[in-house]
Amino acid sequence: MGGYSTIDTATGREAPAHVSEERVKAVFTEIAEQYEQFNHASSFGQDRRWLERLVGLANITGTSRVLDVAGGTGEVTFAICRLRHPAHIMLTDYTPAMLEVAERRIQAGENRSVPVDTMVVDAQDMPFDDDSFDVVTMAYGIRNIPDRPRALREIARVLKPGGTVAILEFSTPPLLPCRLFYRAYLKWGIPAWGEHFTGKRDDFVYLSQSIQAFPRQQEFAQMMASCGFQDVKYENLSFGAVAIHTATAC
Repeated sequence: MGGYSTIDTATGREAPAHVSEERVKAVFTEIAEQYEQFNHASSFGQDRRWLERLVGLANITGTSRVLDVAGGTGEVTFAICRLRHPAHIMLTDYTPAMLEVAERRIQAGENRSVPVDTMVVDAQDMPFDDDSFDVVTMAYGIRNIPDRPRALREIARVLKPGGTVAILEFSTPPLLPCRLFYRAYLKWGIPAWGEHFTGKRDDFVYLSQSIQAFPRQQEFAQMMASCGFQDVKYENLSFGAVAIHTATAC
């Protein structure tokens, strides 16, 4: 399958973009209603701590205009509303069903009076002007994108010079015992949790595969630097099972 600049996000191998894009939309449409509960249970409650740390590293103030990329059902957006109360958040996702859940949460008041708009957006081709946002956030989204460099360049484009990007993603524990346990949990635990919440196992086999295929921390940091970011850093959480990557737009 040579000649493609995009990958199959389940394997990391070259493949046409539509292979991953169609799968991602189908998977997340299926699990949208149970997505929040699955994240909380499968992380043993650590997901909330991870989100709080993401928000803490994102340099968000009361005047910030924030873009939440691949924001799904709004987990990052509502954490920002709770902890920082910015001027505005644009919550985007590739899957309409995920945003429908987020919109119900906005109607229920989880945005805490912060102005939040939603939009179906492909992170690889965003419909926003250059230098539009002070902060861009993303959680659990970059690994599902078949052309990650293109998405990162788009983030760099829409950020104002000096603006911050903060990306939370599953990663690889650096210590071998932790890494072996984590791989076993991804192989058996994640699909089991998925089947428990949704009755569907195959969707969560994909999630497990995509996590294992994602680049390690230093490799992804280098990708960010090559896409136009400076001051690229990462912080491991939960023994490196997840990492938060931060950088500044030039």
